[in-house]
Amino acid sequence: MTLSARAARSRRVALWGLACIVAARVAIADPASATPHACEVANPQEARVLADRLFEQGEYPRAGVCYQAAGDMARANLAFLKAAGPQSEDTARGLKAQRDAAKALFARVANTFRGSH
Repeated sequence: MTLSARAARSRRVALWGLACIVAARVAIADPASATPHACEVANPQEARVLADRLFEQGEYPRAGVCYQAAGDMARANLAFLKAAGPQSEDTARGLKAQRDAAKALFARVANTFRGSH
């Protein structure tokens, strides 16, 4: 194998490795993992008071969890819906950027393969 063939093969391997890393980042992305799982209070009345305060402060995911702990599912759903709006837009922008990066990477990989044959 000639030196230029080895260099081309090394570039292809590096590009495929980079493509795998980009694909893994997309697969691992999980914005829901930042959602709290418990309300740090002793009883439902305290959960309701804390939920109201969190809701007023705009901390909707935490407020939703506390409303659930208080047994108020209607307000919990409202809090979760308010939280989902901004996160959805941020997630959509992030996924679009990752998609564009992956497309560009795959185009470079395809050009590398075309150039080496």
